[in-house]
Amino acid sequence: MTLRIGFGRTDLTPPLGVELAGFGPFLRRRATTVHAPLYARALAVAGDSGRWVLVSCDLLGVSAAVVDEVVARVADATGWRPDEIVVHATHNHSGPATVENVGWGAPDELYVARLPEPIAAACVDAVRALAPATVRHAVVPLDGFAHNRMLPRRGLTNARALDGSWTEPDPSLVDAGVDVLRVDHDGVLAGFVASYSCHPVICCESTAAVHGDFPGEALRLVEAAHPGATGVFLQGALGDLDPLYAHGPADESMVALELFARRFADAVEAGLAGSTPVEGAAVAVAKQEIPYDLAPYDLDELRKRRDEGDDVAFVSLRRTIAALEAGEDVRRPLWVHALRLGPLTLLGYNVEVFHGIKRRLVDALGERCLVLSTTNGWLGYAPTHDAYEPPADPYPAYEVPIIACHLPFRADIEDDLVAAGVRAAGRLAADPEWWRGAVVYECHLPSFRDGSGDGIGDLDGLIEGLDYLRDLGVDAVWTGPFYRSPLLDQGFDVSDYFDVEPVFGTLETFDRLVRAAHERGIRVIVDYIPNHTSDQHPWFVASRASRDDPKRDWYVWRDQPNNWTSEAGGSVWEYDEATGQYYLHSHLVEQPDLNWRNPEVREALLDVLRFWLDRGADGVRIDVAHMLLKDPEFRDNPPAPGGNHNEFDLQHPDFGTQLHVYDRRHPDTFAALSEIRAVVDAYPGGRVTIAEIEAMPWPDWAEYYGAGMHLPFPFRLLETHWRADLLRAELSALYAALPEGAWPIVALGNHDRVRLATRLGGAQARVAAVLLLTLAATPCLLYADELGMTDQPVPVERQRDYFARAHGGVSRDPSRTPMPWTDGVNGGFSSAAPDHLWLPVWSAVASSNVEAQLADPASMLRLYRALTRLRHASPALRRGSIAFADAPAGVLAYTRAAATDRKLVLLNLTDRPIGVPMSVDGRVLLSTVSDAPRRVVAGELGLAADEAVVIDVERDHADH
Repeated sequence: MTLRIGFGRTDLTPPLGVELAGFGPFLRRRATTVHAPLYARALAVAGDSGRWVLVSCDLLGVSAAVVDEVVARVADATGWRPDEIVVHATHNHSGPATVENVGWGAPDELYVARLPEPIAAACVDAVRALAPATVRHAVVPLDGFAHNRMLPRRGLTNARALDGSWTEPDPSLVDAGVDVLRVDHDGVLAGFVASYSCHPVICCESTAAVHGDFPGEALRLVEAAHPGATGVFLQGALGDLDPLYAHGPADESMVALELFARRFADAVEAGLAGSTPVEGAAVAVAKQEIPYDLAPYDLDELRKRRDEGDDVAFVSLRRTIAALEAGEDVRRPLWVHALRLGPLTLLGYNVEVFHGIKRRLVDALGERCLVLSTTNGWLGYAPTHDAYEPPADPYPAYEVPIIACHLPFRADIEDDLVAAGVRAAGRLAADPEWWRGAVVYECHLPSFRDGSGDGIGDLDGLIEGLDYLRDLGVDAVWTGPFYRSPLLDQGFDVSDYFDVEPVFGTLETFDRLVRAAHERGIRVIVDYIPNHTSDQHPWFVASRASRDDPKRDWYVWRDQPNNWTSEAGGSVWEYDEATGQYYLHSHLVEQPDLNWRNPEVREALLDVLRFWLDRGADGVRIDVAHMLLKDPEFRDNPPAPGGNHNEFDLQHPDFGTQLHVYDRRHPDTFAALSEIRAVVDAYPGGRVTIAEIEAMPWPDWAEYYGAGMHLPFPFRLLETHWRADLLRAELSALYAALPEGAWPIVALGNHDRVRLATRLGGAQARVAAVLLLTLAATPCLLYADELGMTDQPVPVERQRDYFARAHGGVSRDPSRTPMPWTDGVNGGFSSAAPDHLWLPVWSAVASSNVEAQLADPASMLRLYRALTRLRHASPALRRGSIAFADAPAGVLAYTRAAATDRKLVLLNLTDRPIGVPMSVDGRVLLSTVSDAPRRVVAGELGLAADEAVVIDVERDHADH
C-alpha cells in the first residue's frame, strides 16, 4: 500500500500582540511574550483506507467559529470533504471565546478575523506537500514528569519535580512517557507527531499554578534542531492559569517552564533518534461528534452562586444562567478524532473531563493506543486551594479540573468518554473481529423511516436515521431486504438480486448509505437470501418454461409431492400445469426454493454475495441458513405426536403437525455454508456472516460454527419462558456448547415474533434490555424495542404479510409497524397520507416516540443509550468472560470480567423486591428503576421489583 504524508506550518503572530488577544490585561506583570507567537501546524495523511488533515493550533480566546471557517477554507481550497479536516484548537473549539468566559476580556476582533486565513494556508500547504513516506514510532519514558494534578499544597515544587527528589504515591499522576511518530520522506526527517497526555502545571513556591506556552516552547526547541521539519504536538489536559489569582508567572515559573520544555524536547529528540519502522503502515481516520449530556443544571443553585459572588467564572456563570432562563440548550458536544497508522492509534477528545481515560482506553482497545485527552470546551482550570481536599466521589477536585458552571458531573461521564474513544477506534477498521461484542440493529427497512414520502420506509430514510443509530450506540445496522421484489414477504421474495426495489431506492442510494454509515462508524449488514427467489425472478420464469430449459434444475421439481408442510400453511409443493410437475416452496407459493445441489446455482448465488461485498457491505445475514439443502430422497416428515406447535413463533398450525427432520437442517447444508464463508473471507476488513437458523438443541446449534458461520443465531433464547432458573439453564447450556474461540450473537426480539414489550410487559422489558446488552455475546436489537414498542393490531385490509393470507396463516404485521419518531403526523415516519402508509402507526406514538423519550431521562430509549455507552466503555462487558453466580429464586446473576474490569449484573425477573446476598464492594453504574447514586458494600443488596442493576466491582471479599 501507499502511505503519503505532508506537513505545513504557519506562525500566527497577533497583529497587536498578546495583549489584544484578551490575555495581556490579565497577566498584568507580563503582557507581551508568554503566548506569542501562536502556532498552527498541519499534518496531512493519505492512504489506501482514508485521508485526513489535522491542524493543531494554540488559539487562546478564539471561538469555535474560527475552527468552522478554517475547515470551510481548507475544503474549498483542496477539494477534500469537511469531515476529512480536523482542527484541534487548544483552549477553545466549543462554546464562546474562552477568554471572555472567565472574565479576562474580549479577544481582539481584528486578530480573530485574520486567524483563519493563515491557519488554512498551513493545511493547504500540507496537502500540497503530500509525498510517499515512512512512519517510525518510539516511546520514551518520562520518569516522574508531573501531571498538572500535582499541586503545591501536596508538597510539589518546581525544584523538587525537576531534580527528581519528589515522588508521588499515585502512579496515575505521572505519565509513562511520550509517544513520538517520525515521518521520513526519502530517508530525511520531514516531520513528527509527539503525544503526551498532559502539559504540566508550573507549580511555584510563591505563586499559584501557572503554565506558559509549554507546547510552543518544546516544539521550538525540537524544530530548531531540525530545520525544515515540522512537528505537531498533541498535548492533553490544560494546566492553565488559576483564574483566582491576578498575577503573572514569577521568574521561577518561567525558568521552570523552560526546564520542563527542554526535558520534553530531549525526550522527543531521543524518540526521533531511536524510533523503529511501523510495519505495513496503513492509514485510517475517524472524526465524530457524539452527543454528550451533562447532569441537569440546578438553576436555583447557579443563581445562588451568582448572587454570592462566584469569582471563578463570573461571565460564564451569568451567561449560563441567562441561557437556562431563556430555555436555551447549554450542553456542549463531545468531539472525538482518531488516526491510525499501522498498529498505532491516536485518539483525541475535546471534552471537560480526562480522569482515567488513557488507562481505560488502553485496557479497552487491547492495543498500542496513543491517547490525547483534552479539557477544551468551556473551562477546565484548577480549583481554589481550599478545594484541593478530595470531596465526595466520583470526581475528587485534585484529580479532575472544575468546569465552570458544568456542575454537577453526571456519574457516568467517564464511561461516555471511554465509549466514544472505543467507537472512534472501531471506525478505523483495525479489528477484523469487530463484530465480537458489537451492537447490531435490525432496522426492518419498510418500517424504519420513509425518506421519499411514499409511505414506505427506504434507504434514504435509513440514511436520515443514521445519526440516531450512532447516538444509540449501534455498531452495525442490518438493513433487511431491499432487492427488486413484489414485496409479498417484506422483500424476502427476490425478483432481482443485483438491483434495488425502486420503492427502497437505487444502487446509488445504497452506495450513499454505505458511505454515510461508515463515516459514522456504523457497519452495514445486508440480507443474503439464498434459499428461494420470487416466482417473478427470471431464473424461475425460465425454469418453469419447460422441462428442457437450461434452468429447469435451478429449482426443485418433482412428479409427486411428499407430506412436507409450510410455515405459511398447506403443502410446500405447488403443481405447475404447464409442465406437469410440482415445485418446492418452503414459504409462500410465490417463493420457489432454489436447488443448491446444482453447481451453477451455487456459483450464481456466490456471485450475488460478491456483488454486495464489492459495493461495501460489511457482512451478510443469511436468511434461513439451515434450509439450503433438503433430504435428497425427499422422505416424508414423521408426524408429531401431540403436536409440535411453537408457542413463541407466528407459524401456521399446519406446520406443527409434523417433525421437520427432512425438509431442513440436512448435513449437506454445512458444505454450502462453508463456501459462503470462503467468499466472505476473501474480502478485507472483517466481513461477517450471521446465520438465521431455527431453535435447536445447543450441540446442533454449535455445529454451524464448524460450517464457518461467525454468528449463528441461538433462537432458543427467544423461545425460553421468562424465568431466572430457565434462562440460566439455557444460557449455561449455550456457553457450554460454544466451540473454543467462538462467540455468540443473541436477540430477544425479531421481525417474525411477538414484540418483547408485548411478551414481557414494560417493566420486565427494561430488565430484558439489561440482559441483552450485558451478556457475553453480540446483541441484536430489533428496531423500536429500544422504545418499548408493543404489537399494534393491523386490520386485515391493511395487512402486508401474505403469510396471513395463505391458508389462514398468522400475520406478523403487528410487530412490524412503523418506527415512531415524533408526535407529529404519522409519528414522523412519513409525510404520506396516513392511509398510504406501509402499515398503520403505533397507537402510543403521541407519548412514546423518539423525540419524547430523548427528553425523558427515565425513558426506555435513554436506558438503552446508557447501556450501550456502558458496554462500549467496559472491556468486561464488550468481550469479557461470563460466570453465573448463585442468587435467590427469581434473580439471574452473573459476572463479566476482563483484566481488572469486573461487572456484576443482577436481574430481578419478578414483580416483588428481593434481597441478594453480596460479597462485593462497588457502585451501581446503572439501574432500571433509579438513577440515584448507590454504593454497594458486602452484605445484602435490596433489588426493587422489576429491577436490574450493573455494578462496578471494586473489591470481591470472596477472593480473599
